[in-house]
Amino acid sequence: MRLLEHVNELKIIDTHEHLPSRESEREQNTDIIREYLTHYFNRDLVSAGLKYADYLKAIDTSVPVSERWKLVEPYWNVCRKTGYGRALDISAQGLYNIRQIDGVSIEQLNDKFQDSIKPGWYKHILKDLSNIETSILDSESIDADREFFTISLNTSRFIWPRSFSQINEIGTAAGVSVCSFNTWIEAVHKNLETAVEHDVRIFKSALAYSRSLSYPRVTFSEAEQGFNRLFALKHIPDWLDDSVFPETAFQNYMMHYTLEFANRNNITYQFHTGIHEGNGNHVSGSNPALLSNLFFEYPDVDFDLFHIGFPYQEEAGVLAKNFPNVFLDMCWSHIVSPSVSVRTLYEWLDSVPYNKISAFGGDYSFIDAVYAHQLMAREDVCIALNKKIEDGVLDFDEACLIAEMLFYSNPKRIFKL
Repeated sequence: MRLLEHVNELKIIDTHEHLPSRESEREQNTDIIREYLTHYFNRDLVSAGLKYADYLKAIDTSVPVSERWKLVEPYWNVCRKTGYGRALDISAQGLYNIRQIDGVSIEQLNDKFQDSIKPGWYKHILKDLSNIETSILDSESIDADREFFTISLNTSRFIWPRSFSQINEIGTAAGVSVCSFNTWIEAVHKNLETAVEHDVRIFKSALAYSRSLSYPRVTFSEAEQGFNRLFALKHIPDWLDDSVFPETAFQNYMMHYTLEFANRNNITYQFHTGIHEGNGNHVSGSNPALLSNLFFEYPDVDFDLFHIGFPYQEEAGVLAKNFPNVFLDMCWSHIVSPSVSVRTLYEWLDSVPYNKISAFGGDYSFIDAVYAHQLMAREDVCIALNKKIEDGVLDFDEACLIAEMLFYSNPKRIFKL
């Protein structure tokens, strides 16, 4: 309790968010069910048996919340004690003084939630209640409210452009007409340079959702051939689907290209590793150990491994122990599984220098749950540190120092803030 009281007072740095980049961009036509089922917990409900068609009905704001609650109630109740479910009840209690989200409280909770959709809620959540100095925002744009956010430029579209429209957008932003592999490289380079000129010092790759994290080196000519075969489809009329699938050699080359840029410009590179958001996917391709060649090849890039690599947290710990440029990030993990997060931190502290671990990243697309997640993270860290105190490994002052480093000093240094 004494340690938790201390940790709850700490100013913290939030290593990863998906929030709207400005408060004015928050969805207005929403309600408590739609908002709270936009991210994460909806996947637990589907996993528990909720049909996707019924999920879509549940987030239809034209129907009263009391009716839609009946669709989700049986699944909500069996998922309530997951990390995702606990976060929502914590939000309801801490923000709206509603003990639990259920059929009795849902209408009152919705009325209170509606009052929160107004200017000032970001500050209330992120600053006043959560004491977050800055939140690192995953973004394809360099524009955001810098009172709340530090940009992490998502480079996935430079490595795997999804359409000719996106290729043209990247070219237009750089003032380059993309008509060859050389001009594509030029367009990507200018976009990256513009980001650095606007004080972006963090890149992010989310490509583990789409492909393996193994990025072997390939030659320019192999990548160019892939680009040329891609452009062979350019004749398709623009009123048809213009989606594209760049070949793996092209993707591998472009990943190395962005890493070379990061290596020269003192950029920290965040990588999604481990568990995927959503129902399904092949988790084996997101084992952080698959990135090992990159750690050797780019010694001046600090690699930040997301989500504790779960379920590959042991591999992630070994990588951070062995490589000076590999760091561990507990973003998302406290709501994926609080007990796994506690156990992982407890074990990491035996093997990894504690200046290499960041304790919290909310990783939410809606604001209320960031409040709950940071409370859960503070509690999880305290449980692990208190166990170290009980073991005789740490004293109270040492535990306080480590907590401050995990929540603040480490991410501030790792992300060049």
